[in-house]
Amino acid sequence: MNAAPVDSLPARLLQDYMRQDVAPREASIARFMCGMSALSVVAALSLAGIIGWGLSLSLAGLTAALCIYYALTLRALRRGWFHPVLQWVNTAVMVSIPAVVFAIDWRFHGPEYALTAPPLVVWGALIVVSALRAGRALAYAGAALAALEYLALYFLLALPQLPPDTLSNFTPPLILVRAAFLFSYGPLTATLARHLTRKAEEALRAVREKDVMGKYFLHERLGVGGMAEVFRATYSPEGGFEKQVALKRVLPAYAGHADFLTMFRREAELGSLLVHPNIVQVLDLGRHRETLFLVMEYVEGLSLAALLERTPGGRLPPSAVAYVGAELAGALAYVHGRTSADGTPLELVHRDLNPPNVLLSRIGEVKLSDFGIARAAGQVRLTEARAVRGKAGYVAPEQARGDALDGRADLFALGLTLYEALTGRPAFQGSTDAELLRASVEVKLVPPSHLRSGISAALEAVVMGLLHPELRYRTPTGEVVQRALLSLTGPEAPYPHGRLALAEAVRQAARPVAPIPLTPTMALPQQVG
Repeated sequence: MNAAPVDSLPARLLQDYMRQDVAPREASIARFMCGMSALSVVAALSLAGIIGWGLSLSLAGLTAALCIYYALTLRALRRGWFHPVLQWVNTAVMVSIPAVVFAIDWRFHGPEYALTAPPLVVWGALIVVSALRAGRALAYAGAALAALEYLALYFLLALPQLPPDTLSNFTPPLILVRAAFLFSYGPLTATLARHLTRKAEEALRAVREKDVMGKYFLHERLGVGGMAEVFRATYSPEGGFEKQVALKRVLPAYAGHADFLTMFRREAELGSLLVHPNIVQVLDLGRHRETLFLVMEYVEGLSLAALLERTPGGRLPPSAVAYVGAELAGALAYVHGRTSADGTPLELVHRDLNPPNVLLSRIGEVKLSDFGIARAAGQVRLTEARAVRGKAGYVAPEQARGDALDGRADLFALGLTLYEALTGRPAFQGSTDAELLRASVEVKLVPPSHLRSGISAALEAVVMGLLHPELRYRTPTGEVVQRALLSLTGPEAPYPHGRLALAEAVRQAARPVAPIPLTPTMALPQQVG
């Protein structure tokens, strides 16, 4: 059975399997037909006293020839010979057997006997069997061949010898109806083949999904990075309960990468520790076969990067920017102030806040994701590694220099993100990572109002306060940022104008394409500098 259009992995797997199984399938049919033909030789000869020696020998000769043909076919297949045309030849042979029996019955018992002989009943079954084993095209070909053979035998052999007062069942109109019924086995079998193929694909998909992650059923892949891939998945434990989640899985090639796996586990550890409405919640960490997977909250919508890319001018209404800023500032305030179980401040730093890691739902939710490279402030000293962890173009000056960091580095990245959402262009320009790092250190920025009109002095002051290159003058905490943004009034007010404007922007951006929930992919952070 051939599938219709192959547009999914289960369909491709099934089609590949069916192609690989053609020769063994033909061998099985040849073995069965050889045995049946041998039995038919014995049956035909044993019935000679009833049907007459002439008919008996003719049928025995036909079945003996079929037995020899299928024996030779089976021998060739066992020796490794196979050609795709064999399916067509075998279909033609199988479908033509009743035609030969019809001619033999006509020769020994006349046209009326031939038109009512039992082999005619088998004709449709042979069409179905041959078509199901070979494919939809052969279903039509086999049915057409049977209908044409039946009409040819009737008009060339039977009709000239029928008496004028023959039964109405043997008149040309009804014979044409019979031929049409014979041909109908083709579309019927093709429909059945499509149905069986579709069910086989569904079963294969279900088995594959169940096999991949146990209680997590994988759906479409949302994205793939250098070292991991993200799927939309359904959490389906016992009892019929289901929940949509995002499942991030380490690619097999990197399942043994010690540094990456440590970072992966660190993301799971922090994600499970950080419970806040503006942070993507980590739900589970597990191992399947040779790789790790991380299960996260599923956000139906777009990343901020995708939204800016799909929005005319690449910028959002000021109220939406103020709302995004207030929500992210609340998330950062929570992260920076998080303590351990005994109350010891963790002094966490995200280190990778940028538009792709900000997820926006269709109802206006804002969530910060990807804590894979987050660290405690006291541990963030990278000069000895001579590397900068974070996305070039979205790092603070001290981060670009490899200095020790605190939460103000995340606030600088927040300022860069809001600057881009306001102006429609990244704050730092450069064609290479080195150029972007240099720009991060030098921090030569023009105020957003120089690039876009209609931005209030209050909103601009919040953004520029986040982007001060000197730590002592930069806005110190997320609470201060959130308080300043929430104090905005008029058209720029985050609530309710900002949330409504953001939700509408997400819906508009997602409208031209199928709704695809986005969750960022996982890759090792870039090492630049």
